[in-house]
Amino acid sequence: MTTAQAPGRLLTATVAATAVALGLATGTGPLAGPVAATFGVGPGTASVMFAATLATMLALGTVTGPLAERHGVRPLVALAAVLVPGGLLVLAAAPGFPVAAAGFALGVGGGAGCLFVPLQAAVGSAFERRRGPALVVATGGAGLATVIAPPATVALVAPLGLRGAAVVLAVVAAVVLGACVPAAPAGGSGNGAPGQPGLRAVLADRGFRRLGLGAVGLSAAMFVPVVHLAPFAALRGIDLATGAALVAAAGAASLAARLAVVPAVARWGAFAVFRAGAVVMTLSLGLWAPAHGVAALAGFALVFGGAHGTFVGLTGATAAELFGVLGLGRRLGVLHLAAAVGGLVGPGTAGFVAEASASPPAGIAVAAAFGVGGCAALWGCRTGQRRSVPATCSSTGRKTEPAR
Repeated sequence: MTTAQAPGRLLTATVAATAVALGLATGTGPLAGPVAATFGVGPGTASVMFAATLATMLALGTVTGPLAERHGVRPLVALAAVLVPGGLLVLAAAPGFPVAAAGFALGVGGGAGCLFVPLQAAVGSAFERRRGPALVVATGGAGLATVIAPPATVALVAPLGLRGAAVVLAVVAAVVLGACVPAAPAGGSGNGAPGQPGLRAVLADRGFRRLGLGAVGLSAAMFVPVVHLAPFAALRGIDLATGAALVAAAGAASLAARLAVVPAVARWGAFAVFRAGAVVMTLSLGLWAPAHGVAALAGFALVFGGAHGTFVGLTGATAAELFGVLGLGRRLGVLHLAAAVGGLVGPGTAGFVAEASASPPAGIAVAAAFGVGGCAALWGCRTGQRRSVPATCSSTGRKTEPAR
C-alpha cells in the first residue's frame, strides 16, 4: 500500500510511533535521579546520557531522511522496532554507567532517529491538500510522548526499580513500533525525484542557514527544561512523581498548542507563528528561576509547554512553506542535526553550570542565553514581500510555492 493510498493510516502510525520512541528519548528526564543512584554517578553526569540520546536522535535525521526518500520508510521503522527495545534492555543489564549510557543513547536515540524525519517527510508527501495542518498533527506524537512518558516511567521505577522498568518499557516499545511497520510506505516518498536540492545546495541558502542556526540555539534552550525540570523541582522539595507530573503538564500544553495553532497558521502562515512560539518559549524561562512551589512551577510548565509545542510542531510546516516539499526530508534532516547540536550542548552545559555553581538558576540562565541567540538568528531570515502566506526566507528573496 503506497503513501498516497493511505495517508490517514500513515498519519496514525506516525503519531503512535513517535509517541513511543520520542517519549523514551525526550520524556525520561525524571529518570536522571534513579540513573545516578543506580550507577553511582552525579546528576550532571547522568544528564549527559539523556543529552546524548537527544543528540543521536536528531543528528540521524540527516542520514535517515535521504534514505527514506530512496528506499522507503518501512525498513527504518522496522529497524527502530529493534533498536529502541534493544537500548532499553542494555540499560536494564548494564554493569556500569558507560555501557548503560552508550546503549540507551544509541538504541533509543538511534531508533527514534529512524522515525521522526522519515515519517514527517512521508506525511508531507502524502497530503497534497492541507499539508500544513497534517504536518502539525504528525508532530502530535512528540507532544503526546511528554504527557505519557514522565509519569509512566516514574510509576514503573517505584515498584520495579530502574532495571525492571526498562524491561517493561522495552516490551511496550517492541509491540507498538512493530505494529506501526505495515503502515509505513515501502517505497520512496517521491521527494527523491530528479532536480531535488542536494546537501550543498540546501546549505548554500543563507536563509536556510539562519533557520538552522536558530534551531541550534532554541533547541539548546528547549531541552534544558525537558531534562532538568523534574530534578529542579526535587531541589525545591518536590517529590519525583510530582516533578514528573510537571513535565507531563508541559507535554499536555505542548500537544494542545500543536492543534490550537492550526487556524493561526492558516491566517498568518507557519513561519510567523513558528517565530512567535520561539520568542514566548524563551521568555517563559524567566518564570522558571524564581518558581518555588508546585503552583509556580506548574504555571511555568504550561506556558513553556504551549510555546514549545508551537515551535516544534511547526518546524516541518515551516520548512515546507518556505522551501517546498522537494527534498523536504533532507532539509528536515539538516534542521534536526542543528537541533541535535542544541540538544547535546544545552542540557549538559546547564547541568554542569548549575552543579559547579551550586545554583540551579545559573543553569536556567544558560538556557535563556541560548534562546535569545536562537531568536536573533530567526529574525535574520528575510521573508521578502508578504503574500497570503509568508514567502521564502531565502537570502535571494525569491518566493516559493506555499504549502497547500
